[in-house]
Amino acid sequence: MSDAVSLGAPDTPGEPELLEVGDVVLNRAAFRVTVAGRSLALARQEFRLLELLMSNADRVLTSSAILDAVWGPTFTGDPGTLAVHMLRLRNKLEREPGGLQHLRTVRGVGYIFDTDPV
Repeated sequence: MSDAVSLGAPDTPGEPELLEVGDVVLNRAAFRVTVAGRSLALARQEFRLLELLMSNADRVLTSSAILDAVWGPTFTGDPGTLAVHMLRLRNKLEREPGGLQHLRTVRGVGYIFDTDPV
């Protein structure tokens, strides 16, 4: 069983330009994300990471699958890069600093964008 996942693109047939999960809206074409109407300034990799997680909402993605999809299968950097990017993304996305809302870590496995946040 493969855990390969991929990122969509606005010009990919069948891929919606907008991803909406709860109060989070990601516009692929405009490279824009809003949360409850509030715009977020995301770096390119943060945007790609959020796009991947939202595209697979409620599905746990392994860390290796995320690294492959966002950084590419030839990524040879520090695997801690993913944890750092997740922390930055959480700090920008979540309403309550330090509180887990949508982005959850599944220890020993990876991450999930939870549509039923805690």
